[in-house]
Amino acid sequence: MIHKVESFGISDIGLIRQNNEDVWAQIPEKYFYALADGMGGHKAGEVAAFLATEAVCEAVEKAPSLDATLLKKAIVEANQKIYHLSTTQNTFTGMGTTLCCCLLKEKELICAHVGDSRIYRYRKGLKRLTKDHSLREDLLAKGQIKEEDLATFPKKNVITKAIGLSLHVEPEISSAEIEPGDIYFLCSDGLTDGVSDPEIASIIETSPSIEEASKKLVSLAKAKGGSDNITILMLKITN
Repeated sequence: MIHKVESFGISDIGLIRQNNEDVWAQIPEKYFYALADGMGGHKAGEVAAFLATEAVCEAVEKAPSLDATLLKKAIVEANQKIYHLSTTQNTFTGMGTTLCCCLLKEKELICAHVGDSRIYRYRKGLKRLTKDHSLREDLLAKGQIKEEDLATFPKKNVITKAIGLSLHVEPEISSAEIEPGDIYFLCSDGLTDGVSDPEIASIIETSPSIEEASKKLVSLAKAKGGSDNITILMLKITN
């Protein structure tokens, strides 16, 4: 099935950070979309995020066919490349990045992620398609914190898995059946740390386009403090 897809990406430095360590990328003709949120001092996070998205995009561009196996292999190899750089050049010591990406293939959306950047679907309501690799999410799963305490959890930005921090990483892969009219979006935690899922759903539902929805979400995140970079890559299945 050949899908018609509208897409829109936006990245904002926010109100506090000195540089933007988020990166988004897309290959529309291959129905591939990716987003990374870097970490590390002296712009190393920017480098990690750029290299991660660049590496997976190159793999997708070169592949004769695309599937979950290819996506996983591309992420594993991107991780090794960034880890090698971080352990051989002092400027990049300790750098890493989250990475989430999705691939439209026939009747399904294949999702892959490492870290706490998220993928959502809006279809008569909002659904998160990824589970954060974070201390907060782990404690919630173990019943050690409650859902209502998540917003005020003091270590909400501690992630348990990232690209580039160790030689081996296991990306989480999932899939979801797509329908015409579906809206999917990838985002960094600069959005979700400040804007709740109900607020996200309301903005998407009431916006006439994915571009306007994305811009309104960034504006709301900044109105709520904008302490981090805010990046959104949104796509809509139009047939």
